[in-house]
Amino acid sequence: MGAVRALVEVQWPIPLQFHRFTVGGPENMAQERARSAGRIWGYAFFVLGLLILGSLGVLLRFTQVTDYLYHGLVKDPEREIPDGRVIVSPADGRVLYVTKIHDGIIPQVIKTGVPVAIVDHLKGEPLRPFKDGYLIGIYMNTQGVHINRMPNNGIVEKQTIFNGPHMDMTDAEVKIILTQMIPGKVTLRKMLGMAPYDIEDEADYVLKSARETLAVKDERGAYLYIVRIADYYVGKILTWVAEGESVARGQKLGMITWGSQTDLFIEDTPGMAVTVDVGDYVYAGETVVATY
Repeated sequence: MGAVRALVEVQWPIPLQFHRFTVGGPENMAQERARSAGRIWGYAFFVLGLLILGSLGVLLRFTQVTDYLYHGLVKDPEREIPDGRVIVSPADGRVLYVTKIHDGIIPQVIKTGVPVAIVDHLKGEPLRPFKDGYLIGIYMNTQGVHINRMPNNGIVEKQTIFNGPHMDMTDAEVKIILTQMIPGKVTLRKMLGMAPYDIEDEADYVLKSARETLAVKDERGAYLYIVRIADYYVGKILTWVAEGESVARGQKLGMITWGSQTDLFIEDTPGMAVTVDVGDYVYAGETVVATY
């Protein structure tokens, strides 16, 4: 009994121990470590292979991806450019104002009853006295097409850059969009003698913001002034034509990144008539804004 009791005392309780069981001694343990290292390297090469294959897939589709981004963000649709004695819109957007100019004075731009000298809008003297004509203001929204096009055949005679502030047009854009969402609101405001768009307090950018002006002598022998106005969020006003260059109606002249406003001054000639009105949506290079 004493022997049995002693045996029990020695074997119980069994201490808890965690062992890594190996068979065959230290040599087998070294082999297992080698096999573990091999498995790790195998997983690493497998993951690396997947990354390489994925990268190749991206490279193979790079052209398609960049094409998608270009057409999705930099919209540049084809346009049907009209023939004949017409002047087309230089921009895609909503017509904010159509104003008759007399003796170089714009009766009003945005602020009701506040006349503006044409030089204050162009930020420079016209190439010759601008007696009579029209001013068409086109607001380009941030989601639209931002490519500008030539209104008529002619020659670019001068480029003028005004490095003023880039003023924020966001509030004006919101009001324009909200106004357009209510059918007949623009027409009703015009009938009541009110400004079609209630953005007088948000429209200081029209005369104060940075801009580029292109003076084009068109096939009539009259002048067109294309004024591209910069927004706060505009990165650049890109110009793809140069002084002295002959240009064609509907030709791409540049781009405003990303949207803003483009104003068109049209020098009057006998028989000329404006064909758009406030509230119309126009398309660069395609919509006829005047005939002659």
